[in-house]
Amino acid sequence: MPTPRELVATLLGVRVARTLYGRWRRLSAKERDRLGPLADDVRERALDLRGTTDPQTAGRELQEANQKLADAMVESAEANPDVSEAEVLRLREDLTQELERLVEADIAVSRGPTARASAREASTGPRG
Repeated sequence: MPTPRELVATLLGVRVARTLYGRWRRLSAKERDRLGPLADDVRERALDLRGTTDPQTAGRELQEANQKLADAMVESAEANPDVSEAEVLRLREDLTQELERLVEADIAVSRGPTARASAREASTGPRG
């Protein structure tokens, strides 16, 4: 049975997945098709967390899938001539904030409640 901290980290990972998946659904049809496999992976990994016997591994896998989708969304925005630099920057900042919350929760679970400061130092946003 997961500890309360593990449960919070798991729920936060699912929340980030929902946020990313929701953003993916608002993309153009062309971009949804291109990024569909990554979005499907995020959705499936989030759903898999419900019945897993190893929530830590499943949570890490979801975090990696979230990161890949976020990176791809930023790359897609950067390549789109209709998206301004300011919009790309805003997207990157929003996604970075979401992913940092997930990293902080993961580190707090593994190290205990005093790990928040190290989590902020270790976190990275979408690459790009």
